[in-house]
Amino acid sequence: MHRPAIAPAQAELFKHAFRRHAAGVCVVVVHDDAGPVGATMTSVASVSADPAVVSFSAASSSRLALALADGAEVSVYVLSAAQRPVATALAKPGPDAYAADLGWETRTDGRLALAGAASQLHGRVVTRVPAGASVLALMEVDEVVVGDPDVRPLVHHDRDYWELAQPVTASRLR
Repeated sequence: MHRPAIAPAQAELFKHAFRRHAAGVCVVVVHDDAGPVGATMTSVASVSADPAVVSFSAASSSRLALALADGAEVSVYVLSAAQRPVATALAKPGPDAYAADLGWETRTDGRLALAGAASQLHGRVVTRVPAGASVLALMEVDEVVVGDPDVRPLVHHDRDYWELAQPVTASRLR
């Protein structure tokens, strides 16, 4: 069922509302024959633990979205606060986006590893769904690499990167 687009003023309010939403920062990379194609994003979300599935969205016209064919090999890197340079490099990817001095290494299986990442999820695209000017992708995870438990996450809020200071309470939610 097709619904009309919201008014331009409402669209701006919608964007403004999500600027107030703090979100973890990830880099999503498609391992393409021509080389890696990636982007910094905050739309990554856990969908299912069994099987392990994550979702993320990208602008339909982006190089990343165009590389997201069903079955495409993809990696999601959850960035630590120390990796702001990685987030910045992949926000507008250029020739140095995957430079070794940012922590990138090519593994023997051809996938990229990112030193210092809070975690890394590797897998394949299983579904693509058009969603307005974006595409929503589902990735089935076949490998999880968890980094140092003491690193603080990189967080995006109101068009800037932040580091968490400390938990609100001393105990973890269970």
